[in-house]
Amino acid sequence: MTEEEEGEWMARVPAEERRLQFVEAAARVIAQDGLASATTRRIASEAEAPLAALHYCFRNKDELLEEVYNFLSRDYAKALEPVTDPGMGLRHMVGAHARRIWSRMLENPHEQVTTFELLLRRFRVEAEDQPQALLMNRSMYDGWVSSTLELFRGAAEAAGEPVPANLEDITRLFISGIDGISMQHLADPDDERSVRLVELMAKSLAGALDYD
Repeated sequence: MTEEEEGEWMARVPAEERRLQFVEAAARVIAQDGLASATTRRIASEAEAPLAALHYCFRNKDELLEEVYNFLSRDYAKALEPVTDPGMGLRHMVGAHARRIWSRMLENPHEQVTTFELLLRRFRVEAEDQPQALLMNRSMYDGWVSSTLELFRGAAEAAGEPVPANLEDITRLFISGIDGISMQHLADPDDERSVRLVELMAKSLAGALDYD
């Protein structure tokens, strides 16, 4: 890409859109080639954008990776289809949310692969970098838990239902179940089996809500 083309690209693409393009490109590269191969040059190439634009949007690779963590956790729910009949209560929401997450996983399996790569990163860095990597992992799970817990609590309150005493534990098991089914499906794809497991997980968790 020439300097003139770089300037045109920077001028026509809004700043937030540029950042999102690099984040999405980074997620694809990590899934395809592994975290170690996700250089800024490779990510810029995947985004079909000038390298200079990437360095304009992000100070370094670590800052870009932090945004990928956020994209796959804190901001993940924003990319999901709206839940139909959201006022039907918590049990309905658990099933509906599981199904829409699974639909997203099937459409964008690289996002789940990238998530696993990022969560395993702390085992692949030097000892002095492990605390920061662990902190990023906690941040990712905190994003999932807080957004899902808010969704579930809101569904209960909107339907005039009491909030279960064990809702946070149910939420964490929900996330663990999605991760586990995703891992099995990515390793040995079976659409029918995976859908059955997603439905069974949702029904099991809905039945385990503790209102005492």
